[in-house]
Amino acid sequence: MMINKSRIKNGQIKTGTKFLALLAIFFLLSSCASYLSVSSANAQTQTSAAPTVAQNMCKCVIFRMDDANSDFLTNVQIHVMNEFISKNQSLSLGLIMHRINSVSTVTEKIKEGQQKGLFELDLHGWDHVDYAQLSSEDQLGTLQQANDKMDAIFGQHSQVFIPPYNKFDGDTIGVLKAVGVRIFSADTSSDKTPYFIANGKNMSKSNLVLYHLPAMSTFKSDNGNGTWIKVPIKTILTQIDSSINRYGYAVVLLHPQNFAEVKNNIFVDIVSENDINDLSSMIDSIKSKNQQIKTFTGVVGLNTIPVSSPIPRAPEFNGVEIIVLVVSILLVIGFSSVRKNSLVKHKL
Repeated sequence: MMINKSRIKNGQIKTGTKFLALLAIFFLLSSCASYLSVSSANAQTQTSAAPTVAQNMCKCVIFRMDDANSDFLTNVQIHVMNEFISKNQSLSLGLIMHRINSVSTVTEKIKEGQQKGLFELDLHGWDHVDYAQLSSEDQLGTLQQANDKMDAIFGQHSQVFIPPYNKFDGDTIGVLKAVGVRIFSADTSSDKTPYFIANGKNMSKSNLVLYHLPAMSTFKSDNGNGTWIKVPIKTILTQIDSSINRYGYAVVLLHPQNFAEVKNNIFVDIVSENDINDLSSMIDSIKSKNQQIKTFTGVVGLNTIPVSSPIPRAPEFNGVEIIVLVVSILLVIGFSSVRKNSLVKHKL
């Protein structure tokens, strides 16, 4: 009788331990399924943001205005922005975020163009410094700081980085992914990486792709001593046609200084009517050729990051999933403990 009771008891213990084991496995599988669903959702979100390019040659022109800020030649900047708004044309603005005030006439004008879907907001650094002279940590930190401030003021992050002075190094390229940047625009003299070609054959293969779209023409050339040399409009238009034939698009570089009067060798906040008129006629000429004026993200085909959208991060467990995992682990421990005790008692 004692043997039968022992066998019955051992059988009950085995049944109980099997139940605990199955319960533990169930909870662990539930946790894994939940995690995978979160991971899959994130993957689908990233895939949906993957760039697409028109099957035909883009035939697009990007106007990139560097040095946009709240403290320098504000009237001139606003006048240039108004030129694009009045013609309902796109403009890519390189913002020096440390010098963008939350409340200023320039900021309000930028918001106006942004809300009309005309202005693309690009990072032009936290401060206007040579990024090749900064450590990798400082490059990452300042670009993240700049993107966070852009989100705070304009409700969006940027996917475009324009290095000040068009200078950068390998560390610059290395930190861009962590900041959420997908498009890089220096100029052809400093960036020798193969450039993006907007012909429908250079579609993104993954979110790791960094597109290089350098400035190919400039409204005025900086001769290095503080003065600028005007490039004839016909020359710029010829360069645009040449770039479009080769890459499917052209990037024309502008600066606020290009449209300001100069007095006593100093830029003053008075608009140069001749230069603004030349810009206006150049825009009209581009439109007459059925060439589209677009932003960087528009040419590449990237979706604009939604307002206040966080940079995609790895999936995390929520509170419920953590509880399930803890319970599963405890059940496994309990199962091991019960089984061990049953084996000991059986031997005794």
